[in-house]
Amino acid sequence: MADDLSRRVTLPLEPLDLGESGTPRSARYGDVYHPAESGLAQARHVFLSGNRLPDRWAGRDHFVVLETGFGIGLNFLATWHAWQRDPRACARLHFVSVEAHPLSRHDVVRALSAFAELAPLARDLAEAWPLPVAGFHRLVFDSGRVMLTLLLGEACALLPSVVGKVDAIFLDGFAPARNPAIWSPDVMRGIGRLATPGATLATWSVAVGLREALADAGFRVAVAPGFGRKREMLVGERVAPVLRAQFSPARRAAIVGAGLAGALCAERLASRGWSVTLVDERATPSAAAAGLLRPVANSQDSPNAQASRPAFGFALRYLQMLSGPALHWSPTGILQLAATEAEAERQRNIASQQAWPEAWLCFVEADEAAQLAGRAVRGPGWWIAAGAWVSAASLVSAAIACGGARITRCTGRAVHRIEGDPSGWRLLGADDEAIEEAPVVIVANAHRAARLIPGTTLPLSPVRGQVTDLPADPARAVRVAVSGNGYIAPTPDGGHVVGASFAHDEESLDLRDTEHCENLARAESMLPGFTQGLDARSLAGWAGVRATVTDRLPVFGESTDRGLWFATGLGSRGLLWAPLGAELIASALEGEPLPLPTSLVDAFSPRRFAR
Repeated sequence: MADDLSRRVTLPLEPLDLGESGTPRSARYGDVYHPAESGLAQARHVFLSGNRLPDRWAGRDHFVVLETGFGIGLNFLATWHAWQRDPRACARLHFVSVEAHPLSRHDVVRALSAFAELAPLARDLAEAWPLPVAGFHRLVFDSGRVMLTLLLGEACALLPSVVGKVDAIFLDGFAPARNPAIWSPDVMRGIGRLATPGATLATWSVAVGLREALADAGFRVAVAPGFGRKREMLVGERVAPVLRAQFSPARRAAIVGAGLAGALCAERLASRGWSVTLVDERATPSAAAAGLLRPVANSQDSPNAQASRPAFGFALRYLQMLSGPALHWSPTGILQLAATEAEAERQRNIASQQAWPEAWLCFVEADEAAQLAGRAVRGPGWWIAAGAWVSAASLVSAAIACGGARITRCTGRAVHRIEGDPSGWRLLGADDEAIEEAPVVIVANAHRAARLIPGTTLPLSPVRGQVTDLPADPARAVRVAVSGNGYIAPTPDGGHVVGASFAHDEESLDLRDTEHCENLARAESMLPGFTQGLDARSLAGWAGVRATVTDRLPVFGESTDRGLWFATGLGSRGLLWAPLGAELIASALEGEPLPLPTSLVDAFSPRRFAR
């Protein structure tokens, strides 16, 4: 297969030149990232004052800034710094920024080291700095009150896929004469599409062509006093009518199902000030002792593979955000071993031709795989260095605990039917007794979700899965998690969990010796000698039922009925899909910028089946 640059997952990193003066400079464009005199002072004068900030965000629930040209992140940090110090600041600050040529984490740290005043925020940004994977990256700071949605790629390609409305615009690409693409009329029209009525903009450029493009995009612009050597700058305001996104003013939701999808949706809403009732027929969450978090890669780079990249990055950051004694997980790395020579060749081609970042996915031969595992393996495969094992039950508990008093649990109550309309929804039990009422309902009870609403078109299928728990034993020591035709994950007690069986259209939860035997065979095929001395009849385990969808994408979004949402269809990748899916629903309900492009929002939506 010939190399196709359009299919490359990773963008090349931009080299940073600090020169003798220490001012960050782009060799590509022959221009500086900020003026030598004072980049922070320019950010405050041009972009904050030019957009009348912080006054305009005072008292707001949330405020959204859109920037062209993230660069070293100076404007973002200046905005975050001003927000932190403003007693009247909005409850949440969203910053959406596009960058075609990202820097490395090391170079961002170097470039920002000159701004001692911003040092604590710069450290947080550096810790969360994403790999240069093309597409959307949702980064969360300040206990969820500051969100950076970083779009890596060309502005002309990415801005049309942004879902959301913005209140202030920072135009800060390299000079129009050196980088005309980011100042083009098409980009300005894309920005105009995202702007709310009265949205402001500011930029240091006063180019005539830019003024004309902004006017054509619906902005009224004016020249204002500039900063430093630039005596003039532009400010503007969106005058054309644009409809705001609609969301529930009550900020109260009921969620059916307190598993992974439901608990994480509850936490993401609670972090935005919502009151949430979690309704579940079980007293406590039930899940396997450990599962694996890893991205999807395939030859066609299909939508589930594309969606897995922002999901994987967000899931890792989400786990770090929730980390504490109650959450059991570890980024040990994952070996995904090929079962055949043909599969090994396919894995080798995907890793090389799609140019995955090595920290996420690279191909290793059998000897290197054995060194990583610390024991014999069946052959070569992918090494997913950032992959992690996670206790899903502990993640559910940690998320609910993080939501605090805003999450109310209603256990031992089985929802049999949902009725209502956009004015309000009711959860009804077996005898039609009302369990809960709310203006927003999220159905997150896996494969049973479609049964609660008559006429639902969700093609959810149950697939029973059983895993096997292995006790701790030094003879079974393995340094990493392993996957292939099954998986082997460490558990918090030093043992391992192996799995998992697949029984389509089965919903029983009994433990079966036959499936323990199958799981041991899977583990043995990946790690020869790993199961020696084990008797399947003496082993414990866990069984659950997955909710699968034929297109292998989860279901997160609003149904055709307003106020009724779904969070299901996770299949065997709940740890991958649930964090970003929950963030997607919470962002949509709040009218915030969404963490995925339009194409993937549509790909997750339950409305795709109605269409």
